[in-house]
Amino acid sequence: MAPQDSIQSSFLEQVKSRLPANLSFVDELAEILNISRDSAYRRMRGETVLSLDEVKKICNHFGVSLDSLLSPSAEVVSFQFRAWDQGEFTFDTFLKSILGNLEMISGFEEKEMIYHAKDLPIFHFFQYPRLATFKIYFWIKTFTQHAKRNTKFTGEKYNPELVPRDLIAIGERIWAKYAPIHSIEIISSEILTITLRHIQFAYDCGLIDKPEAQNLCSDCQTLLNHLREQAELGYKKTSGSNERGGRLDLYLNEVLIGDNTVFFKMGDKRVTFLTHNNFNILTTSQESFCKLTENHLINMMNKSSLISTTAMKERSRFFNDLLEEVQQMRDKF
Repeated sequence: MAPQDSIQSSFLEQVKSRLPANLSFVDELAEILNISRDSAYRRMRGETVLSLDEVKKICNHFGVSLDSLLSPSAEVVSFQFRAWDQGEFTFDTFLKSILGNLEMISGFEEKEMIYHAKDLPIFHFFQYPRLATFKIYFWIKTFTQHAKRNTKFTGEKYNPELVPRDLIAIGERIWAKYAPIHSIEIISSEILTITLRHIQFAYDCGLIDKPEAQNLCSDCQTLLNHLREQAELGYKKTSGSNERGGRLDLYLNEVLIGDNTVFFKMGDKRVTFLTHNNFNILTTSQESFCKLTENHLINMMNKSSLISTTAMKERSRFFNDLLEEVQQMRDKF
């Protein structure tokens, strides 16, 4: 096999590894490149060389990189980079990218997600529309240039109607896809610190009034109580429902605050997602990097306390302290 054929075959194998087992790679390739199945097979066998335009289409569609195959050293890692509020990557597409990644992992029979959390994983907020709406408003107004171009976010007061309902609907779909997936979440006592600071900041700046600030704090307490219930059960469940979701392993790390690293395991396949500058997303499936990430996360789990299904005393102390922290803030308003 010629070197270019070897590179092409390796590239297409990398792409194929991103597909759930129930999807036909040749059919997907034919559709993306707008070619026949026979032509797709010839490219898969290396009989027809992919054009640069075809490589670009495949990379854009599947979120893979040819650079990792050309790297001379494992010390060089290639990432797909999605910058929020740059070009077409708006908050809407940011949420849709999360949904798309969850849909991707959901297609695999064997799957697991590890989340090393700096603050509470975003999925949990979408069960509480009032809290989710405020969070989305605050993120858009505070962290993006989009807010400066959109005059409805420049007003002095917060109004839930400013947040498009379709964003909340996407959030609800994100929770629905996340709930059945077995997830390991490594958290610390800081998981609500950022959210409480957002509420305090909005109140101090006159964006929200006293009743709204108190209601948001109450939602935080409801969220914590529901998270504690899920930890006790050892599985996820939608608030107000008895339907059993995926397994939830909740680890408390009191030494190191996480960095919102998300790691997907799909059978023998691995994908790592890193956050950069708050909401920008770096993604790689490079084997050496994913292996190092997995080893690091396992080490963090070993240095943490499992508080789901076991360690009732430690779990109670953890949630009671957080609930008291929220109540103290609520009482200040």
